[in-house]
Formats: sequence, C-alpha cells, structure tokens
Amino acid sequence: MSRFLLATCAILMVAGCSAANGDTSADEDYSNTSEALTSCGWLTGGKCTNLPAGDWRKPDFWADFYLAKYGEQLQAAKDNIEPGPPPLEQPRTVLLITGVTIKAEFFEPIVARLKRDGFKPVVWEPPALLSGSLFEAAQDLSDVIDQLRAETGEDKIDVLAECTGGLITRHYIQSMGGDQYVSRLVTFVSPEAGLPILYWVAPFVGWEALYDLTPGSDFLDAVHSVPLPSNVPMTSIYTCTDEYIQPYQTSIVEGATNIGLCGHGFVGHYQTFYDPQIYLVMHDALVK
Repeated sequence: MSRFLLATCAILMVAGCSAANGDTSADEDYSNTSEALTSCGWLTGGKCTNLPAGDWRKPDFWADFYLAKYGEQLQAAKDNIEPGPPPLEQPRTVLLITGVTIKAEFFEPIVARLKRDGFKPVVWEPPALLSGSLFEAAQDLSDVIDQLRAETGEDKIDVLAECTGGLITRHYIQSMGGDQYVSRLVTFVSPEAGLPILYWVAPFVGWEALYDLTPGSDFLDAVHSVPLPSNVPMTSIYTCTDEYIQPYQTSIVEGATNIGLCGHGFVGHYQTFYDPQIYLVMHDALVK
C-alpha cells in the first residue's frame, strides 16, 4: 500500500461521518469500516463531516454536494469576467465534457470566457453523470460528436474534457476512429493512469466507472495499449495538490504536452473550473 493510501486510511478511520441535519442513516451507512471511511473521505475530498441527508451512493447526491460547496466561487467567476486575449478570427466549436458526478453547471465560468474569446462552446453532461461503463460512455461520445459535426458543419472540433471525460475522449481518438473528427484534446485534472485508492472505493460505492478507473481494469488497459494519434495534439493539465487525483503523476501522458499547476501553493481540483488564470492555460492549449 502506498504512503498516500496508508495516510488516507489512518486519517479516515478516526474522522467519522455525520449528517448535518441529524439523519442517522448516514452514520449507520458509514459505521467504522475502513472501506466506508475511505470511500466517504475520498468523495468529499477531505474529512467526511456535515453530509446532507440522502443516498450518498448515488452520483447525483455528490453532484449536488459539490455544486453547493463551490457555488459561491462559481458564481463569482461568472459575475466577474475580466478582459481576455484577442478573440479567434474564425470561431470554432469546442465540446466541453464533464467528469464523474460533475454537472454541466460547473462549466459555466469556462463557457463564458470561451464565448468572450471567440469559441462556440457546447457542454455535454454524459448519462448518469459518467458513473457507468466508460466503454459505453466513449460510444455515447462518438454519437455526440457525430451529431455536433452535422449541426455545425465542421469536419473537426476541439474537446476540453474534465477528469474522466478526458479518458473516454482518449479512447475515442485512439481506438474508435475519433482522431478524424477531433482537432485538439485538452484534459484537466484527469486520472489518465487510474487511481490506486479506487481498489478500496469502487467495491464500496459500486459505480462501474470507478472500477474502470482502477489500475489494471480492462478499460485502462485498452487506453494504454494504444498510443496517442499523431494527428491530434493533446494537452493534460493537472495540479500537484489535487484532493482526488493522487498520485498526481497519474495525469501525465506520454506523447502529450503535460502542464503541472505546481509549486505555487494549494491548487484544488474544483478550482480548475473557476480560476481565470487556469482558464488561460486551457485557452492557450486550444489556440496553439
């Protein structure tokens, strides 16, 4: 077991979980098992306290939890749109793809800035918040891109994908012929090599996507058995202090441009959605 997992388990064994409104079912669900505490702590990105009532094993529970937790930062980012770089001379479509448990609303600050800078952003929130089979999600993505190309008349589109959205796009361009329809792939906080902690979390939470993100899975083997296509430049943006994507080196992709937001204090996973300076890193990757 890695140092990270040992530390996580040790902390979570004493952290405990409680519902903010006194709902006892959450306490009973989490009891004192290491699997429960590890799962709860990873999903919250820290200590598992003050959870709202509800079925915590449902992706929508966590989607609403995250939106509530970061709502002020997202709103402030939307309300304060700063001047940007020169807009594109020729506007083009960029497909934004959400990750596991992430709703489309998280992309609103990025959408506003992309529009300011001359892009035509389209957000895709996969079915079941991308908690199901990632092979099936990659097939869904193929259908979405076919439809988007038909609607826009563009032969190729750019893709900006968060977290697991980046992995299904990689599979699409590497093994499903998607390199013919994607001009650039930019991913951020994406666990490209999987997450060791999911050996513990996936069986307890039960989402198929978490099994697919566990190192050694059939899905990850399929992604890693095929190189990046030479005709689709890829950029992977990550943060060394990500609460969820650890070890952070899992985001580094051979053959891609890897950009670490490291060495400048804490940069959190969800900060990548609303930080205007991080947006500029994404923008630069889309226009180079």
